[in-house]
Amino acid sequence: MIREIGSEFWLDNIPKESQNEVPNWLSIYGDTILASSGRGAISLLLQQVTPRYKSVLLPAYICDSVILPFIEQGYSCYFYKINNDLSPNIESIKSYENIGLFLHMGYYGFSTNSNLLSVLQDFKEQSVIIIEDITHTLFSSVNRFEENDFYVGSIRKWFGLPGGGFISSSKRILKRTALYTNDGFSKLRIAALAAKGKYVKTRDENLKDLFLNQFSRAESLLDRDVAPYCIDGLSMDLINFIDSDELVSKRRMNFKTLSEGLKSVSYLDPFFNDLTKNACPLFYPVMIKNNRDDIKKKLAEEKIYCPVHWPVSDQIKDRHLESTLGIYNSILSIPCDQRYGIIDMERIISVLKCL
Repeated sequence: MIREIGSEFWLDNIPKESQNEVPNWLSIYGDTILASSGRGAISLLLQQVTPRYKSVLLPAYICDSVILPFIEQGYSCYFYKINNDLSPNIESIKSYENIGLFLHMGYYGFSTNSNLLSVLQDFKEQSVIIIEDITHTLFSSVNRFEENDFYVGSIRKWFGLPGGGFISSSKRILKRTALYTNDGFSKLRIAALAAKGKYVKTRDENLKDLFLNQFSRAESLLDRDVAPYCIDGLSMDLINFIDSDELVSKRRMNFKTLSEGLKSVSYLDPFFNDLTKNACPLFYPVMIKNNRDDIKKKLAEEKIYCPVHWPVSDQIKDRHLESTLGIYNSILSIPCDQRYGIIDMERIISVLKCL
């Protein structure tokens, strides 16, 4: 049977020892609180701040789950354009006034937001609270802006965890409040990760509908409840046993293999031609010139599952952000994570060359 590439992670080895510490690769960002999800971490952040204006300026290329906590807390949400190379559009940012919070991010492991220094300096003079979402650049050793007040992110995008998000700050000691565990979400995720792990080992097709349904139900629970919850015990143990050096090494090797092998594929354009020395890629993102959804479907028929980041949020659809909508409609994320090796990447290349 052909090996599947992509889709959800699975639960592999469960640590025999328990840990209750923030791992080194996360503590470098300052005082840290671990939550059950990235959106929960943002909800926790909003309990920490009293901005000058109850408004937030967000990138127009963004996951809906980042927007939801701000809406829940009654913030006015504004969106700045993202250029075709995934860099922030400076002119668009400067067109807004009376902003309380500003959120920025680098995409897919790269410091695509490196052009923001003067903007952030101006915001600091206006007492704007600056947040960097480092979900995509969590394992990239890129220079962070001194102007950042907070870091937030989701950890479970990188490996098989029931849950995991965080808020960090090197500027202040975070206020701790008693957080409950989101047991319904955690138990569903654990069951789904275990079922997928069993499926990977046994290839029992009866398990597939089971774990897909469990993953879907878990996400539905999260969508309905953006309140902050603490990270579950198993996820806490797992993140302390991650070999981050191996994760970075494998992802970089896989990315380089894809980059070299897909040069001659005329119908796609990579967003990043070169892998900078400090980058740890989340995916290998490409722009499909025509028929992105057809390509995605044909890859799935070959058991290669490439997600689309992201569905366009309803908050974005009604705004004049045509340049950014082009990214939403054309981008495809090719897996290059640590579960796979060069043989898997060569299979992806072979399939794409034949489409």
